[in-house]
Amino acid sequence: MKRENKRRPTGRKRNHSGIHKSGSTVRRILILVSVVLLASVAVFTWHSRDAGNPSPTGGDSFSQVSADVPVYMLVVGVDEENPQQCNFIGVAAVNKEKKHIDIIMLPDNTKIEGRREKGPQTLASVYSEGGIVLVQAVVEDMFHVPVTGYAVFKEDAFMKLMDMNDGMNMYVEKNMYHADSSGTADINIFQGYQHLDSREALGYMRYLDSNGTLSRTQRQLRFVKLFLTARLKHFGIVNAVEAYRFWNNVTSNVSAKDMARLVYAFGGADSKDISFYILPGESSQLHDDKALADSDYWVYDPIEVQKVIGLTNNALAADVAAVPERPEPADDKSGRKGERKDTAKDDIKDGKKKDTDTHADGNKVNKQ
Repeated sequence: MKRENKRRPTGRKRNHSGIHKSGSTVRRILILVSVVLLASVAVFTWHSRDAGNPSPTGGDSFSQVSADVPVYMLVVGVDEENPQQCNFIGVAAVNKEKKHIDIIMLPDNTKIEGRREKGPQTLASVYSEGGIVLVQAVVEDMFHVPVTGYAVFKEDAFMKLMDMNDGMNMYVEKNMYHADSSGTADINIFQGYQHLDSREALGYMRYLDSNGTLSRTQRQLRFVKLFLTARLKHFGIVNAVEAYRFWNNVTSNVSAKDMARLVYAFGGADSKDISFYILPGESSQLHDDKALADSDYWVYDPIEVQKVIGLTNNALAADVAAVPERPEPADDKSGRKGERKDTAKDDIKDGKKKDTDTHADGNKVNKQ
């Protein structure tokens, strides 16, 4: 009897170990199957729910007439003022065939020759006058390309996007503080590497310092670059499902289904597949016009703009050596340096893009 009692625990222990291993394997298989099923259900959902609700633009919003010609989409962010103004303006040249996107940032104080004899305006005031449709028409006139898609982000939509991303980990270049009309601080961010929640991220995008609108546009470009780089680390199906769920918070003529398909198509892409530019031009002041008296504005360079567009649609001649640099102006009698035009953020050298960043002072440094 003693011998049998000694053998039984040994046998049971071996049998228990086998059951434990088998159970662990089964659980892993069930988890894997669950993930696949959830992904399949999500894909089926965005296809079936939009089956009777086609894209407002007809067909796939990002279908191309040629592999070299991208689809241009206008993206703006608006404030909560009355009337509303846009303080974020970007144009995305989306080449789904080649899996490449060019993003052109436009300062919201870009000078626009006013329509209907209203004199010069800014892009921000153009939005206040005619909304996204008028801004879309103005940008088409500037770029000489059709801008078929648009998306308008209100402040709450941007914060929901940040919540989806669990905020943003980034380095803040300087202390940022702003108080609203009641004296309450609505932006209060300290310099340094930190985690920004959705409201702090909104404050970072809105903050306007003494360096003016160009400086804010550069920070906005940097933020977009960091955000897209972070999202590209996720699986394409994850990004697609989240894009589909989020897109209903955006005012757009692109359906949630088309946006989810686009995001899924870029699964596996990396940051090298996205190029960034700032609208070429120069900062200046208008003193003789009452509409913009003593206000800084951004005067874009039509020739340089077309060179940037040539990069987006592969129309730029391969033998172009470089985008012409503006010489540094001589110091005036007061010892201050004159103004200098800023070229597009990416220069052309030997037919290839050279990564550079344009600072508010007109100097250029390598991309981070």
